[in-house]
Amino acid sequence: MTIARRAIIALLAFALLGGAAACSQEPEEPVLEPKIAPPVIAEAGVLRAGLDLSYPPFAGEDKGVKAGIDVDIAAAIAERLGLKLEIVDVKPAELAAALSSGTVDIALGATPITEAILADVSTAGSYLTDGPAIFSVVASGTDAPEYSEASIGELRVGAQRESAAFWALESEYGEGFTTGYDSLREAIEALAAGDVDVVVGAASVGTYIARDYEDIRIVGQYGSAYPLGIAVRKDAPELETEVRTVLDSLASEGVLDTITRKWLGDFPVLETEAL
Repeated sequence: MTIARRAIIALLAFALLGGAAACSQEPEEPVLEPKIAPPVIAEAGVLRAGLDLSYPPFAGEDKGVKAGIDVDIAAAIAERLGLKLEIVDVKPAELAAALSSGTVDIALGATPITEAILADVSTAGSYLTDGPAIFSVVASGTDAPEYSEASIGELRVGAQRESAAFWALESEYGEGFTTGYDSLREAIEALAAGDVDVVVGAASVGTYIARDYEDIRIVGQYGSAYPLGIAVRKDAPELETEVRTVLDSLASEGVLDTITRKWLGDFPVLETEAL
C-alpha cells in the first residue's frame, strides 16, 4: 500500500469518526430570555407550577416522566415567558396555601374557577371547560342518543363512588339509585360490559378513559360545566397580567386546542353558567 493510499484511508477514518462524534452530541437547549423576574416570581429564571400529579390526564408521572394537559400548558407558559419550568406536586386543597407561601408561582391542578376559589386566589384565565357528562355505548355508524339530566331516571346509571356526580345523582333520584364503582374507569368498564346503560362522570377524565373503548362516547351533559383556570396569588397583579397575556396568545394561536386534542381527542364544548 502506498503512502498516498494510507493517507487517504486515514483521512476517511478521521472524517467518519468525527461525523459519528458530531451525531452523538445532544442538541443544545435554547437560550432562555426571561421576561419576568423576582419579585414577580419567587426564583430568577424559573416558573414554579403547582400541579396534582395524581390526576391524569391533567398530570401524572410514570418512571420519572411528568406528563398531562396541565404539564403541557405550564410548559407552554414557561417557554413564552423565557423561564425554566419547575413542577411542584400540590393537591387541590393545598393550592391556595402554596401560592400564598411562594412555594409555587402559578397553580393549575384542574382547578375550577368558582366563587369559593376566587375568594383565596386570583385567576389568570381559563384553558379548558370541564364538567359532568353522560357516557354511553354508541355503535359505529349509528347516531348517538341524546340524554340529559332529566332523561336518565329510568336507566341503569353508574358513577364513581363518592364523586360529585355520584352524590348529585343520589340527591336527584334517591339513595341507592346509582351503581357505585371505586373509580370512573371501573364504571366505564361496567358500561362497556353492559352492566349499566350510562355512566355519569367528569367529561375530561371520562373522555380520556373512553379512548380505550371504541364505542363509548359522551351523549349528554349532567348539570353545568365550569372553566378550569390558572391561579396566582391575590397580590400578584403583574404575574396575573403576564400569564393572562400568554394564555390569550396560546388560545388565539390554537395551541390550547392542540393540547386538548392530544389528550382528549374531539372534546365537546360544554355549557357553563356565569359566576
